[in-house]
Amino acid sequence: MTEDTPVADLVASGQDYEDEGVPGVDALQIQERYGEEAANRLREDGNSQFVDVSLDGKFASFLADPWVEQDAVKEVKAMFPNNECQVLILGAGFGGLLYAIRMVEAGIRPEDIRILDSAGGFGGTWYWNRYPGLSCDIESYSYLPLLEETGYIPRHRYSQGEEIREYANLLATKWGVADSGVFQTQAQKLVWDERSKEWQVELSQRRSGEEPRTLDVRAQFVVASNGVLNWPKLPGVPGILDYQGDIFHSSRWNYALTGGSPSDPSLTRLEGKRVAIVGTGATAIQIVPQLARWAKHVYVVQRTPASLGDRQQRETNEDWFRKNVASSKGWQRERLRNFHQHFTLDQPPAINLCDDEWTRAPALVGLAGNPAGPKSIEEIPAYIEKLHEIDLPRQQGLRKHVESVVHDAAVAEKLKAWYPSWCKRPLFHDEYLSTFNRSNVTLVDTDGKGLDRLTADSIVAGDQTYPVDIIVLATGFRAPFIGSPAEKANVSIVGRGGKSMSEEWARSGPSTLHGVLDANSPNLFLSGPWQASNSPNYAFTLDFLAKHSAHILSEAKRRAMGKRFVVSVTKEATDEWAMQVLMHSFPGAAILGCTPGYFNVEGELARAPPERQMIMARSGVWGHGIESFCKTVETWYEKNDMQGIEVQT
Repeated sequence: MTEDTPVADLVASGQDYEDEGVPGVDALQIQERYGEEAANRLREDGNSQFVDVSLDGKFASFLADPWVEQDAVKEVKAMFPNNECQVLILGAGFGGLLYAIRMVEAGIRPEDIRILDSAGGFGGTWYWNRYPGLSCDIESYSYLPLLEETGYIPRHRYSQGEEIREYANLLATKWGVADSGVFQTQAQKLVWDERSKEWQVELSQRRSGEEPRTLDVRAQFVVASNGVLNWPKLPGVPGILDYQGDIFHSSRWNYALTGGSPSDPSLTRLEGKRVAIVGTGATAIQIVPQLARWAKHVYVVQRTPASLGDRQQRETNEDWFRKNVASSKGWQRERLRNFHQHFTLDQPPAINLCDDEWTRAPALVGLAGNPAGPKSIEEIPAYIEKLHEIDLPRQQGLRKHVESVVHDAAVAEKLKAWYPSWCKRPLFHDEYLSTFNRSNVTLVDTDGKGLDRLTADSIVAGDQTYPVDIIVLATGFRAPFIGSPAEKANVSIVGRGGKSMSEEWARSGPSTLHGVLDANSPNLFLSGPWQASNSPNYAFTLDFLAKHSAHILSEAKRRAMGKRFVVSVTKEATDEWAMQVLMHSFPGAAILGCTPGYFNVEGELARAPPERQMIMARSGVWGHGIESFCKTVETWYEKNDMQGIEVQT
């Protein structure tokens, strides 16, 4: 097989991996290798091995906003006439925009909505991340929300970052909320006022070059939609602040240093420079080929190899799109349903509308949730064995793909991923692997340990020192499943009876209905993923929860008959929902034995005591998958009684 052999063919050939030149390797041996690799990467410090830059002032420089257009950021006081608003949304990414849009559709006036973000504009992760090579790993026809409503045709199969950010601004303009953005501003504290039936909110605006401005406002309703990948983290490596060269996080790309721009990846200022990039995840695989084109030398620092398939990027033919994609009313929801239905151990749909590496990887049910999964603890071992059985051909094919592309056998071996498909978000790229054939690219494999330290001019891994001029930290973000929505927003939330959301959730886990209403927090709408569900296409999850929250708010408003009202959830309803989440949680057990990463909180889930694991099971996502969750909520609609919801006037 050659470098041009399609990944799909290599995966198919992996079915016969014992006959393909891997003597003595069988399914059991591969599973044992998986376990050995996972154990090798476990660290006692778990998730605390990282530095959360938003919580440690010593690293504040890594949070500086390189994109803000200061003249476009309105002063916070001017945005709150009478120091109040009806709906305050925390987060201006796709989640915040979709909640605003669905609220507008439910009858809330755009001028009564305020959308808060520490960024200088809309876009969320697509505002911050503008690194060279950036594109989405979900096909654009599914990922970009409301395509049917806007009539927009994405330019590529996988949209590039600048297009996605522009599309976010298009949505804000089309639904009239472009002037609702309150930027470079964070909520510091939310306190529920039972007497006035509203939230008291402390705001702080930090406009570049100015002293912070604070403002106390009131909001009848609050939406917490702060995303899952928003606060950068750094490796807790000694010497980061001692390094004298240039260093930045990938979500704050320094084009003044590298040359180029978000729309032009000509990194001309890297010529003659030695660059280290730390990380080999979804971000790094897109950046590495861009760096290699321009830098004198690139050192790619790897803890855990990426499990990598082809992306097969292409431009969108508009005639093809209209005829084959947007050909009938409701096409985008049907396309997403088809996408989700391929994450099942049962018979998938005969037609694969997306036909991508996601939908050709059935074992990803271990990540996406599975209605055909185990229904009890006793069924879990057989289920995991079944996942391995259907996954091994794919993973062996991907490992063969590495061999077929990377010329140096020793480097190829280090780039092979020894873990199942469901342990990490699968990655797709058309150039990453071949970049290691360049003479100016060196893989610095740390065997799961990470860098040992930085010196004034070098990175150090084991007994090797590599002098570098620039370090790019493509080390990701705060783990999305740690803490409550308060932690996601870096805000204190104090609900009824003076109860702190952070303290309550840390003690006993969330108490919500459908993941959108918290028992102690009236008039506060959440955006998951706790006690809700999750699609690999997270924008779909956000939109479904936004529509669900808008439905609840609209129905509560109707019942209040023009009076000021409070919408909350009963304890009986939250207890019942927690039990349902628990009883649907068994398919999620597959993640416990995985190599450390986001999904198992760097291995901490498996090490938690049994009583804590029980709390985590009732706190997590709906284990039967997103379509099952949607059907459960829609069945709740059909009863037309708002069961579990209280509306008080």
